[in-house]
Amino acid sequence: MRIKPFLVVLTVVLSVGALLALLTGLSTARAAPGAAELFVSAAGSGSACTQAAPCALQTALSLAANGDTIYVAGGIYTGTGGAVITVTKSITLYGGWDGAAGGPVVRDPAAYPTTLDGERARRVVYISGDITPTLDGFIVTRGNATGLNFACPSNPGGCGGGIFVLSAHPVIAYNIITDNVAAVLTTTGNIGYGSGLYLNSATGAVIHHNLIISNAASTVAWGLGGGMYVGGYGNGLQVSFNQVISNAATTTNSLGIGGGIYGGPDDALIQGNVIAGNRTNSAGIGGGAALFQYGGAAHYLSNLVQGNTGSDAVELQYSRARFEGNRVVDNATGEGVCLRSGSGAGPLLVNNVVARSGTRAFSAYGYDASKLLTATLIHNTLVGTGAGYGVYGKYAVLALTNTVVASTTTWAIYNETPADTTIQADHTLFFNAPNHASSGVVSTAEITGDPVFVDPAGGDFHIGAGSAALDGGATTVITTDIDGDPRPVGPAPDIGADERRLQVYLPLVLRGY
Repeated sequence: MRIKPFLVVLTVVLSVGALLALLTGLSTARAAPGAAELFVSAAGSGSACTQAAPCALQTALSLAANGDTIYVAGGIYTGTGGAVITVTKSITLYGGWDGAAGGPVVRDPAAYPTTLDGERARRVVYISGDITPTLDGFIVTRGNATGLNFACPSNPGGCGGGIFVLSAHPVIAYNIITDNVAAVLTTTGNIGYGSGLYLNSATGAVIHHNLIISNAASTVAWGLGGGMYVGGYGNGLQVSFNQVISNAATTTNSLGIGGGIYGGPDDALIQGNVIAGNRTNSAGIGGGAALFQYGGAAHYLSNLVQGNTGSDAVELQYSRARFEGNRVVDNATGEGVCLRSGSGAGPLLVNNVVARSGTRAFSAYGYDASKLLTATLIHNTLVGTGAGYGVYGKYAVLALTNTVVASTTTWAIYNETPADTTIQADHTLFFNAPNHASSGVVSTAEITGDPVFVDPAGGDFHIGAGSAALDGGATTVITTDIDGDPRPVGPAPDIGADERRLQVYLPLVLRGY
């Protein structure tokens, strides 16, 4: 079944309850057999921690053992010291408990919002150690990690204002993470890292179905990772199906990198996220307004990148990533997807749509003539905004196969350094674009014609009937398209990210109804 791409509405006015309702629903899940259940309320006291006599949150945390579950009633919870809560055991924390003194345990985070409030004085959640805890159904807000420098990268002002994870493997799901900051002063360092979430070597962690909104890594100086910072080892790490919206690497005009998500270590999967309305800094410059990677071989799969502001929407540096099935559309950036530096085997880009995200839909900048950046692009759809380049190369070796390059009025493909750059275009479809600058570009079996996008004004870059891309590609190892539909349909694969499905309409009598 083909689903039409959707557009993100960046300005939405919802109550906290309504936002939580979007993320999770009613639950009557209970702890595993043999594990203890502890109950917490904002007015709780004593040490019973039962449903009839709930205790304080800190009491439950001190009493819980590995495998136990803590149900936290709706209310506002604050703390002292460096964090509102510190988790050092493999326990489950559920927000949204209705607080009933008896009967089935009911969770409804929309009706009973459970807020962990850093009061702008401390980090909200600290998770550390070889543990696998769960944090589910909370509002994590007003965290401030200024001066909390332990296990941060170089020159830190602070890291992880909302949630800090070090060498742990948590499940963080169905939370709202909002209005957190990593650093607000420069007395301890110049850089704030990961305002909403900071993950350092969080192998096996699962970060899914969270709303990460309106966080800032720094409000005074440099900032990296407005919504999230992911560093260290990434084996088995999954960041999936989150909404990363309206975050800032820095709110100043200082250096800001990674407005939405910074990082993509080896073996991490970043999948199905909506990354929209984020920015690098107040001046609208800086790398990776939505996604920034420095090194690593993460798999970026089926993310929507839209409405972000910065120098480029996606920036991959020294990358060996697989960037696949992503839609990078309508960003207020100079470039859509930008590769920088690296040598040897570089990133692989497959089945992506990059459209109307700057004067250069795709660009690759090697370090110099001695260190050429290498990248392979297969079945991508690259649509420019007018004057500029569909594909731009400098000190690079680029191989394009079965790619659509459209609507660029300067050059569809441009080689900045012909003596040191090789751009090979095989079965490339050009539309409304001068084919390429002559020097250093080798084009094989090129096609000129209209790809017949279904609704480009509405963000739908599927190809329609009569498209020049139909059956025009070379056979490759790619067997699906951007929607997961099989490829090829027909004698040869279609050019670009989309494989047009064969529609067969049967009489009603043959359908059986």
